[in-house]
Amino acid sequence: MKKVSALLFTFLFFLSLFGLFGCAGQSREPKDLLARIKFRNKIIVGIKNDSKPFGYVEDGELKGFDIDIAKSISKSLLGDDKGELIEFVVVTPESRISDLNSGYVDIVIATMSISAKRNHIIDFTNPYYVAGQALMVKEGSKINSIQSLNTRRAGIILGTTGEKTIRQLAPNATVVAKKNYNEAFNLLKEDRVDAILADDSILYGFIMNNEGYKILPARYTKEFYAIALRQGEENKELKDALNKILNNMQQTGKLNRIKEKWIPNLHKGA
Repeated sequence: MKKVSALLFTFLFFLSLFGLFGCAGQSREPKDLLARIKFRNKIIVGIKNDSKPFGYVEDGELKGFDIDIAKSISKSLLGDDKGELIEFVVVTPESRISDLNSGYVDIVIATMSISAKRNHIIDFTNPYYVAGQALMVKEGSKINSIQSLNTRRAGIILGTTGEKTIRQLAPNATVVAKKNYNEAFNLLKEDRVDAILADDSILYGFIMNNEGYKILPARYTKEFYAIALRQGEENKELKDALNKILNNMQQTGKLNRIKEKWIPNLHKGA
């Protein structure tokens, strides 16, 4: 009996030590997100890989406007000249908020526009780009405005603000929703919809790569793209740091150079 008691005491002693050191190890990583990023020497960024020219894959490499923004942030926060301290995680319009709030990613830079609804559940930096929702149609299409889509078919992307715009401005349109921009473009390509409503900056990527399509002149919204992050006190320092980086990029002209690199003459011929 004494032997069993001694073994039990030894087990409990080592168990308590494990718990003590385990808790100490866990507490080493700071709660503040900016401090945690610097502690681990890595920032985890949610991006898109199907949204040329903002985030896409070419020759096995992630490229685009949002990718360059992420690299500039990593350089400022971590002294990362080559983007080697970024872990890119692909998100979708449907998953990006849950991926962010679950802690799966630190921030999201994925053509995400500020909205009142989103402001209730996540936080945003200052905007880094202003887009506008527009219609893309085939050359020769009889569609000349969003009102022309009443009784016709409109393609949108799930998780974006496009459906709200269609419902307001063309309430009798048949809305066909897809999970990503490539699927929506295929709808138009195969004549399963008459137009696609999306941010002009994304539609421009399809115009660049495909003949026989055009973006109509009207812009139906202003979409302020910003970096998304979680709400809460532990994210405040990171938000302040990101806003300082974006402000510096604006003042030095770096933000404009990124725009010219990826979206030259966006509205010409629109």
